[in-house]
Amino acid sequence: MKTLRLACLPLLFALPVSTTWSQAASQPKPTGETRAQVKAETAQAIHDGDVEFGETGQKENEAFPNRYPKKPMPPGETRAEVKSELNTARKEGEVPLSETGEKPREINPKSYPPQPTEPGLTRAQVRADTQAAIRAGDVQVGETGETLAQQNPSRYAGSPAKPPKLNLHLPHKAKPTATAASAPAN
Repeated sequence: MKTLRLACLPLLFALPVSTTWSQAASQPKPTGETRAQVKAETAQAIHDGDVEFGETGQKENEAFPNRYPKKPMPPGETRAEVKSELNTARKEGEVPLSETGEKPREINPKSYPPQPTEPGLTRAQVRADTQAAIRAGDVQVGETGETLAQQNPSRYAGSPAKPPKLNLHLPHKAKPTATAASAPAN
């Protein structure tokens, strides 16, 4: 019994040491910031109100904007730039005339230069896309809105469609020959 206690004694001391080593190995590596830098960043965040407030996840400067200095707004467009954009929009007929929102370009499109359009797909590209969609079963059929793949899932199960095997060579039944044994007796 005494031997058993002595044998278990090293295991009791090894357990706390092994958990300490595993905890030390699992802790994150330092990021390179010094303690003073972290303290300075934290103090600045508290001063600016960039610390979460309560359980809502809202920051203090959002909850109490009067307590903190306002953040500077990014510089906007100058008055000259705004006037220039407005004159360009008027020349192109893009400024609505009334409360209905109709633009002069929509009322009289011939009075304004045509708007540039982006190049679309070529006829060959459209045909190739359509054929690929038909092969994949992505084409809607009928008024239900179902695709071919939804109507015939076994045919469009990710592999090319295989035609059903038809057995065109049916065995011919031999015609019975008339024999005396098979002839009806009177």
